[in-house]
Amino acid sequence: MVQVMDVTYRNVAVMLAKSLPVEGEQFTLKVEEILATIKKLPQTSKVALKSAYIFSQKAPVEEREDLFQELTLTIYKAHTKDERLAYSIARCDWKNWWSKYKIRQHYSLDLAVEDSDGSPVTLSELIVGECDFELRMNGKLDAERIWDKLPDTIKPIVRNRLLGKALTNTERSTLHRWIKASGYQSLMA
Repeated sequence: MVQVMDVTYRNVAVMLAKSLPVEGEQFTLKVEEILATIKKLPQTSKVALKSAYIFSQKAPVEEREDLFQELTLTIYKAHTKDERLAYSIARCDWKNWWSKYKIRQHYSLDLAVEDSDGSPVTLSELIVGECDFELRMNGKLDAERIWDKLPDTIKPIVRNRLLGKALTNTERSTLHRWIKASGYQSLMA
């Protein structure tokens, strides 16, 4: 419990100001402004900020802000003024977060990997390529499924139409009658 006493509102204000695009004297002024705002908050909010700060600092740098927000919100929802209880809530949530974090594998989309040919490619390019392939394959499979459902009398008419050939009046009326009678139902099934 000693750690709760070591954290000041200034520590929290500095952490919050670091995420802002300010430097030098403006940074100091922003810290003072945030500190004044924190001091005006109700006790439950101050306790939530302190406890969340402690455990967010024990996370990897790239995850700190998100964890700080999650912990602050969780503690704030508990509406506690007791620092020990807030510390315990933050610790439990931090432990749960950390166990999930260790399980996940973290990859950057800019990570260089090898494709099936052994050529270097970024992970994002590989994912986009795989999604495009899946989309095309699904489209091809859907087209084959629809083609197989067409009656043998309709397939030559559709083939001619897909090739861009003009349909005769007989073909047009045959296609129209089939569509009107059972075309949509057979394609949906």
